[in-house]
Amino acid sequence: MSGSLRCRGRARRHRLSLIACFTAAGAVAALADLFAWEESLPIVAFVIAVVVAGALVLDQRVWSAASLRVKAAAMAAFVASFFWLIAMMYAPRLTVLALRGEPVVASVVDHDVTHYSSRSGGYDVHCYSLQRTDGSPIFGDICRHSDDEIIEGETISVLVDPSGLIAPETPDEVADARFWQIPGLVSLVATLVLCWVTGGLIARVGSGHLVPDGSLVHHDPDVGAGMNLDQFSATQRSRLRSVGVGSCR
Repeated sequence: MSGSLRCRGRARRHRLSLIACFTAAGAVAALADLFAWEESLPIVAFVIAVVVAGALVLDQRVWSAASLRVKAAAMAAFVASFFWLIAMMYAPRLTVLALRGEPVVASVVDHDVTHYSSRSGGYDVHCYSLQRTDGSPIFGDICRHSDDEIIEGETISVLVDPSGLIAPETPDEVADARFWQIPGLVSLVATLVLCWVTGGLIARVGSGHLVPDGSLVHHDPDVGAGMNLDQFSATQRSRLRSVGVGSCR
């Protein structure tokens, strides 16, 4: 019984750790989108989250001892969390403006270009400062990856956050909010489910039940016979023992 309780506790810790790591980057991306933080911050947060998840749950010993089923579940959770990250880089601000944005006629008063370098040569981001027709400034900029959509000096219609905390956007862009909302919701649900499943499977790897060839090794704690490790090589037995042996079912 104590072994079963330890296994359940280990599975719960693994599940919560994976959920925290694989959703944290999306939360950072949402905040970055809302408050116009550095564009690279969500990607940095995602890399850190993956490293932390590896250190806490999916270290080299567990990964080497895991079956293809466990590795597939872990990779699926990784991919789902990446799609959640991408959706959160665009959906939050558009969603807020779609719900509570106030239409305003504004003039484009300034144009700033920032170049981001990459191996392929990099790209430019064009950001435009706006002001109302009465001359009062509008908080935040509208940014584009091309300079042919908005022209400095022209008058455009935008949706503005009444609280003045979120950058404005054009109605056409806000109308595309649902394009990001649906993938964001689907990827979040998929991430949570896959992290839950993966955490439970990893706990079984830690107790020696899921092995590299994908078979299940059954253990009867009442008999006390332990795991049937005769079918494994000495290296595989060492890996399983180093992770920890218990009774997970």
